[in-house]
Amino acid sequence: MSFLDNLRTKIASRLLGVSTSQGWTQPITMEILKGIVTWAGQNADSFVNNGYSENDIVYSIVNLITTKAKVATWGAYKVVDEKKYYQYKAALDTQVKDWKKILELKEQSLEPYKNDDRLNELLKYPNEQDTWSDLVEAHCGYKLITGNAYLQAPLIEAGKNTGKPLILSPLPSQYMSIIAQVGRIPAIVEGYQLYLGTYYKFTKEQILHDKFFNPRWNASGQQLYGMSPLQAANKKVTRLNESATASVANLQNGGPAGVLFMNHENFNGDNAVAQTNALKAKLAEFSGSKNKNKIATSGYPVGWQSIGLSNVDLDIIQQEKHDLRSLCNVYGVPSTLLNDPDAKNENNQIAAEKALTVRAAIPLLISLRDNLNRKFTTDWGYKGSGIVIDFDITCYPELQEDKKAQAEYLDISMLPLRERYEIMGEEIPDYLTEDFLNTVFYRGQPVSDVPVDSSLIDPFNKPMK
Repeated sequence: MSFLDNLRTKIASRLLGVSTSQGWTQPITMEILKGIVTWAGQNADSFVNNGYSENDIVYSIVNLITTKAKVATWGAYKVVDEKKYYQYKAALDTQVKDWKKILELKEQSLEPYKNDDRLNELLKYPNEQDTWSDLVEAHCGYKLITGNAYLQAPLIEAGKNTGKPLILSPLPSQYMSIIAQVGRIPAIVEGYQLYLGTYYKFTKEQILHDKFFNPRWNASGQQLYGMSPLQAANKKVTRLNESATASVANLQNGGPAGVLFMNHENFNGDNAVAQTNALKAKLAEFSGSKNKNKIATSGYPVGWQSIGLSNVDLDIIQQEKHDLRSLCNVYGVPSTLLNDPDAKNENNQIAAEKALTVRAAIPLLISLRDNLNRKFTTDWGYKGSGIVIDFDITCYPELQEDKKAQAEYLDISMLPLRERYEIMGEEIPDYLTEDFLNTVFYRGQPVSDVPVDSSLIDPFNKPMK
């Protein structure tokens, strides 16, 4: 246990009036200050300032994910088949996804709900400054950077919408703290607090807290906060920041690359200085782009002594490449999308876009969706209504099957025309007859028109030459 954890434990024990060896004997409401989840010995503000704002790789990774997440459209739905709704949610949560099946289950279990103006308005403009996509971007960004994201929902106190959110606003997670009963297992959240020069108190009902898993438990309630990915990558981020600082300092303050000197015993004193100045003037004549590849000569032996190391000699560029990949791994983002020079080709790019959506963006959207539905059905006025909100994955073309490859495969598949339409997800035209839909085609021709000696009919019978 660290020194800070020991100190927090002692303070909590004093407040309880018992020693730590005796355990907790009574509940206590204790404010958990910001900075309980630290990075490089600092508070959560450091994740934003040092981990995101001052590191271009972290910024690029977070921006890739949030840009992908924000394009999904959201809507309100009525659950019409609860069993299939749970099947749909489970199918979307699995790593290996059948997108066609997922969309079918969603269509069978949910129907659009337009009878609540307050809810549908929130899903367009959650507050006076943001669109819904702005809110999703901010929410996901805070969670990716600090491990926590908070939405404030002041509740309507009168009228037909009593108890429903008036607005939804993201709050800066680096300045949020949790008020909880830490003397119980598990700790019980009592409320929330924001510090921006002054304290702002919020009830438990007003705040949605979305977080990453955090296994770091202690007596002061650290487990109530999510663990930032930057916590695990703190050494990589520190090294990247320091290598960038070293590289800039090397360029700005490196001084001369070396020392040129006369290397002959006949030159000394004023004579050596005069010859050195003459050589310096001669070299100056050969500077500039127009003199590229021209050779300067000297009639006397000269010497050269290098000073310091270049960025290449310091291996800064190579280290940054490895740190780029490490940070991409932490966030589940393919390094191809950040111009990794060793992983750039068209096939990798296509696969990387899909991996970004599946491994990084969709899990964030699922977590936000589930937390929003939890709050709507408990604290935000929709308990027992059967109303849920959800996002639409059809906005991601990379999740759809490659239609060209699929059509080429079906062209040589022994399947009836009806099944081909179903696999392609296309609507069957009204003018096609049942007989025609039940016909098997091969390379555009009905199988019935294929010669009788074709291997399509008898695989053991070789075609006629």
